[in-house]
Amino acid sequence: MSAIHDLISQIGDPRLRERLATEWGQALQSKKFGLVFEDHLPELLPLHQARPRKGDLVCRRQGALKEVWQVKSVKDGVVTCVKPKDDAHPSEPTRSAAEPVSFAVEEVLVVREFGEPIFPSLVPVDAVANGPADTPWHTLIEADNYHALQLLDYLYAGKVDCIYIDPPYNTGARDWKYNNDYVDGNDGWRHSKWLAFMAKRLKLAKTLLKPDTGVLIVTIDEHEVHHLGMLLEREFPEAWRQLVTIVINQKGVAQGRLSRAEEYALYCFNPGVTLAAHDDDLLSPDRGEAKRFQTPRWEWLLRGGTNSRREDRPGLFFPITVDPAQRRIVSIGAPLPLDQQPDLTSISNRQTAWPLRTDGAFGNWRVSPPTLRLLLAKGYVKLGGFDEARGTWTVLYLGEKAQKQIEAGVIEIVDRDDITGEVAVRYTEAQQRSIKTVWHRATHDAGNYGSSLLRGILGEGGKFSFPKSLYATRDAVATVVRDRPKALIVDFFAGSGTTLNAVNLLNATDGGQRRCILVTNNEVSSEDAEALRARSLQPGDAEWEAQGICRSVTWPRSKFTLLGRRDDGSALTGEYLTGKTVEREKARSFTQIGFVDPAVLDTSTKKKQVVALIDGLPQTLVKDPCPFIISEEHKASILFDPAAAGEWLAALEEQEHITDFYIVTPTRRVFDGLKVQINDLLGPTLVPEEEKRPMSAGFPANLAYFKLDFLDKDRVTLKRAFREILPLLWLKAGAVGPRPELHLLANKGESEPVVFVPEDSNFVVLLDESRLARLMKAIKGRTGMSHVFIVTDADESFRAMAAEVRETMRRANPDLQVVQLYRDYLVNFMINKPRT
Repeated sequence: MSAIHDLISQIGDPRLRERLATEWGQALQSKKFGLVFEDHLPELLPLHQARPRKGDLVCRRQGALKEVWQVKSVKDGVVTCVKPKDDAHPSEPTRSAAEPVSFAVEEVLVVREFGEPIFPSLVPVDAVANGPADTPWHTLIEADNYHALQLLDYLYAGKVDCIYIDPPYNTGARDWKYNNDYVDGNDGWRHSKWLAFMAKRLKLAKTLLKPDTGVLIVTIDEHEVHHLGMLLEREFPEAWRQLVTIVINQKGVAQGRLSRAEEYALYCFNPGVTLAAHDDDLLSPDRGEAKRFQTPRWEWLLRGGTNSRREDRPGLFFPITVDPAQRRIVSIGAPLPLDQQPDLTSISNRQTAWPLRTDGAFGNWRVSPPTLRLLLAKGYVKLGGFDEARGTWTVLYLGEKAQKQIEAGVIEIVDRDDITGEVAVRYTEAQQRSIKTVWHRATHDAGNYGSSLLRGILGEGGKFSFPKSLYATRDAVATVVRDRPKALIVDFFAGSGTTLNAVNLLNATDGGQRRCILVTNNEVSSEDAEALRARSLQPGDAEWEAQGICRSVTWPRSKFTLLGRRDDGSALTGEYLTGKTVEREKARSFTQIGFVDPAVLDTSTKKKQVVALIDGLPQTLVKDPCPFIISEEHKASILFDPAAAGEWLAALEEQEHITDFYIVTPTRRVFDGLKVQINDLLGPTLVPEEEKRPMSAGFPANLAYFKLDFLDKDRVTLKRAFREILPLLWLKAGAVGPRPELHLLANKGESEPVVFVPEDSNFVVLLDESRLARLMKAIKGRTGMSHVFIVTDADESFRAMAAEVRETMRRANPDLQVVQLYRDYLVNFMINKPRT
């Protein structure tokens, strides 16, 4: 740069020297450092169903989208146009003036420039209701995501907890469009166009996030990960940014050099974000092996070992009444006198649990009726499975050790079942782990849990390239919203609809009411587009639109997964992995080593030879004298000498973790007797496994499907668009209850209500400001209301009415929002075109 200064100083003409120095100084001030890319021509959106009107921008249907004209008049089926004014695109070379040209109406296509004022509405397309009436509705919007983001900014600015997006990866494989042209590897501006495309959307997305606790997640691969990182640094300078590496294909994809196995998720955390720890950090070895050290153990209520017969502790032989349908304990009975026999006939109806041993003999419970009632009231007792062999129920409880750990804060109660009253417990945060920045889980495989899962839902006809693993998406979003049960989540690159599927699964697992908003266009693939054009079809035709991504993939997947069945009535097959660990009863394993005489095992060397045959039991545990092996660190145990069985059983009494037993004896009767005694002593083992959910069960959720449309400003200004913007008001109020529709209400024959009070909803609308009294009557005493919309152009009048409404509702709805229509709507969308 000093060389340029030297050259400028050598210019003889002082005026020219001063002008060049000034221009160079200004250039230095405006020079971009770091991430540099062109802004490119404004993006254009074709509106295939719109009729051209004066002032619209249009292009020829068979021409390039970016060759636009401005409509001067429309008359008798003829559109007269001129080139836009020279200052319409100041970043381009000046356009020469042109004479007006005329086209038939059918020849032209209305287009919108991204950034020009829009007045959106949502046209209902379809809906599926499979949840309670008061459950908030998910939303699917078929639209270009830039204009949809402008709409969402009006509805939810500063209210979104998490944005999760999977944008086009810009691999050069014609996977996205810029101005209706596919961007492929031959486009020298491919990276620049992608950055301009993303920057526009990220600016709008940022306004949606909660300023303190909102989080943006963007998934990407190696083609744009570094560019995207720099772009996020520029657009989110106040956020804490982290990069997560996710193994999505353990086999890897060979690319002639290294085999790629991963993709990335970039997180932008707003300043107030803290993440809850979890028992799975997504990198350490899978939870199953070490789960017994992470999950508090529920013990068998049936006593084992010594004093386990009825006559040993007669006061501990009593019935427990159960409700088989709800799988809950109803009551605790009194001890049955020793000289009386229990009525076992009710056991066949599974209505009573008695302490019956494995051999059918009467045993006893570990605690007395009064103590068990106290534990039941606390939720420390629960019903296990029905044991067909014993003909009774298994009853589990939290023993003294677990109770003391709860009191000491080592174990925490995280939930309580509304029906059974039993508690869900876990070790406290000290036992939890922070999520790592490298994720390696088999469930994140994009083939098995992305492509294959989608085919299982839609059938072989459902085509979509590279869908995300359902569980990778769930884990990415859950990292942020696990402790936000009513979070609002947005995905404006919705693709196949994986994000909604993941949110519904998360809600079903933990009882949350998180709400998801999906946005996707209805593009067809390049191959399908060529085939459709060969049949003289074009965008906007019904057959063309039916093959678009939203209508052929996103909506069907979302609908089928909510209902658990397809449109033809066939049920979805397979199961979801919920990510929630449950304990299942599993019989302990017993192996008779009958080919060895215990008498010959008289040296440690011979015993080691036997141990060498057992997986998971090291020979180093053999130390003379050694009649048996029991280890705190191993799940197998072996008895070498049946004469030491009593000592072995006594040592096993506190070793519930042992699941595999090996008994050296050639006598079957000895083996069977010891097997019965161990089962009585320890009962079945409780094995942690991931809970599964049948896909055919669907989800108790609701979903509304809309298509974005545009309104004429004059209709809005003249307050003639209430029907069209009514869905927006419903969404702005939180999408609570069924979507209301405008129809003739009991308003004494009025064509439109002066006060719109939809049933089962949380908002009302005053359409005639002179009827405030009727509004006040409608809202008086009404609870659960969040929004009141008042139609008026008079700011002072609105402030007065809003104050009166808030005062009336102050106690019942202290957080009530009062919104001015249509001014609020118009002001939001009167945005100027960006100038470069």
